[in-house]
Amino acid sequence: MSEVIKKIGKIVSWYNTNCKSATPIQLLDCKDTLVTLNYNLAETVADMTKDYHKSYYIRKMAIAVKKNAFIKNGEAIGKAESLATEEAAEQFENELEFEALALRFELLLKQSNKIVDAIQQRVSYLKVELNRNNTIT
Repeated sequence: MSEVIKKIGKIVSWYNTNCKSATPIQLLDCKDTLVTLNYNLAETVADMTKDYHKSYYIRKMAIAVKKNAFIKNGEAIGKAESLATEEAAEQFENELEFEALALRFELLLKQSNKIVDAIQQRVSYLKVELNRNNTIT
């Protein structure tokens, strides 16, 4: 996945440097490549989101099982819940890691899609300018 992110970073850097001087063909090639990379990134976002949801439910189930075990051993409900939550700290850490990764990649995907939109707008503007110049001459 880091390869995809590096490639996206290179394209964004190229676009940032060359957006005003690039030809429509170069911009379209850039956009096509970025769209393909975004598809790969979207698949990863989906997988990471699934992993996050899975870790969430694993943590919830672990707390419920431990809470019931404490209650069966005579603990009060409030105390049992507190103890079960403390013992599920590792599952909570895993959940937070999955959530952070999923959110990070989702933000990258959203920003990358905005860049695709910006490239398309620039291409459209260049087409209008080209048509305007062709009708004048």
